[in-house]
Amino acid sequence: MQMTKFCNHLYDETTDGYIQILKLNDDYNGDKTIKIYNTKNDGLKDVVEELHEKEDVFLSPNTMYLPKRRVENIRQFRALFQDIDCESIGFEKAETVYMVWMLHYEGKIPKPTMVTDSGRGVHLYFRIKNAPYGALNTWQELQDYIYYQLKHLGSDRKATDGARVLRLPGTINSKCDADCKVLYIDNETEYSMYELREEYLNYKPKVHQLQMQQSKKLDNKVISNRFFNSYSLHMERANDLEMLCKLRKYDMTGYRNMAVHCYAYWKGIYVRDSYELENTVIEFNNAFTEPLKETEIRAVLRCIPKAVDKFIAYEQGIRSGERKRVSKGMRDKDGYWYKNETLIDRLGITIVEQRYMKTIIGIDEKYDRNNKRRREERRNENGLTKREEDKMKTIESIKKLYQQGYKQVEIVKTLGLSKGRVSQIIKELKAK
Repeated sequence: MQMTKFCNHLYDETTDGYIQILKLNDDYNGDKTIKIYNTKNDGLKDVVEELHEKEDVFLSPNTMYLPKRRVENIRQFRALFQDIDCESIGFEKAETVYMVWMLHYEGKIPKPTMVTDSGRGVHLYFRIKNAPYGALNTWQELQDYIYYQLKHLGSDRKATDGARVLRLPGTINSKCDADCKVLYIDNETEYSMYELREEYLNYKPKVHQLQMQQSKKLDNKVISNRFFNSYSLHMERANDLEMLCKLRKYDMTGYRNMAVHCYAYWKGIYVRDSYELENTVIEFNNAFTEPLKETEIRAVLRCIPKAVDKFIAYEQGIRSGERKRVSKGMRDKDGYWYKNETLIDRLGITIVEQRYMKTIIGIDEKYDRNNKRRREERRNENGLTKREEDKMKTIESIKKLYQQGYKQVEIVKTLGLSKGRVSQIIKELKAK
């Protein structure tokens, strides 16, 4: 019953991708070995029944599109979650759950949809409408926000990445010989990440920073510029660095230390599991024509957790309404906020190479792109840019299908648009 309730809460007929389950075992030498199960939702019941009342079983709340558990392989985000090791800091489980609910009543966090006893602490789950890998930066922002609010209760930063596994109820935690079980469950509530973002992250999307500066009004809202916020910027910069290596056919001699340092930090914003991050960075380094030694890689990795902690504190401080600036000390020691000019100089990025980048570009390339965009946005005979013309066509298509009696879900599938976009336009049509 514990396993069934747990699995039915997280997974349903909309579940796509692989669910990974880990079973830790002791070998004859007393070392831990891992047995890995990768199953689709229709095979989940058989696997969990096999593992009922076994020791040290873990499950991934989010699914993977490949049977390999990595952040970059995420197929669906099914829940936000937190691993709270409350007993290690002197809180009892009941006391911790009470304080979690108080934080919810104070409007600081959403109400958990499920709470489980992990043996030495509690796990909180916030079930969400499933979202694809493209929602990674929003998922991570929300995950970090909740972690930051629960940090004083023993929330574990290492358990905040999308590929994390948590203990499965109906099994046993061998470290304390305790049963893992479901304490609370609410099957009626399912959150939208974008609604949570607006409610808890003090988020104001798609407002250009220049407009904010010109408004002359004090505003604590998080500024999301035309293309990126801090989370998505780090992800795209890691992608830019991978592109740079490909352009150079991985001949990064003279730039290896800076490349590995930046890559480890940018990836570390999303990959919180130290073992997975180490493997990811080692793979990146090993692709070089002249790789660094693994001892050098591990030396770089030692500073990453503290830098990520500082990044979270800074970002969540802003989202809490604090007025902060990135100080010189943060750039030099605790967080790495390199300007494009610095990255271009220290990685030796040429004008030609910048043309293949999304974020690491100089002033000249930026102006070239802006001029190109302006040329592409020439207006048609009706005075509309191509973007405005496409928008009008989309509205007309939705209007036509809606008047023909199509449901919103059918319109989404027919036109290949997002559910939110279709819903917004239909609301506007009804209001007229």
